[in-house]
Amino acid sequence: MEIQEITDKVHRVADRYSKEFGVEYASDWFLLKLQEELGEMTRAHLILTNRTRRKVSSEQEGKTALAEEIADVFAYVLLFAKQMNIDVEDAITKKWFPYLENK
Repeated sequence: MEIQEITDKVHRVADRYSKEFGVEYASDWFLLKLQEELGEMTRAHLILTNRTRRKVSSEQEGKTALAEEIADVFAYVLLFAKQMNIDVEDAITKKWFPYLENK
């Protein structure tokens, strides 16, 4: 699946969330949700690596929780980029891929 297709599907999910819970997208809403999800991803990592009080019942449970939080962070990055009219694929290509060129 291409990034644009993923973005479109994620946006459809976000629209359902918005309608179901009566959430309106303010100009900073996706950025704030991204920050919230980043905190949850960090918490999942700390739990998985046994650096907090909470423990996982299995390593697989911890990895699943971390994977879910990574998915949330990625989804909100895509939503924020879409809101800001940023082409993520183009931005990565221009920012990261020149380092792969031989000099």
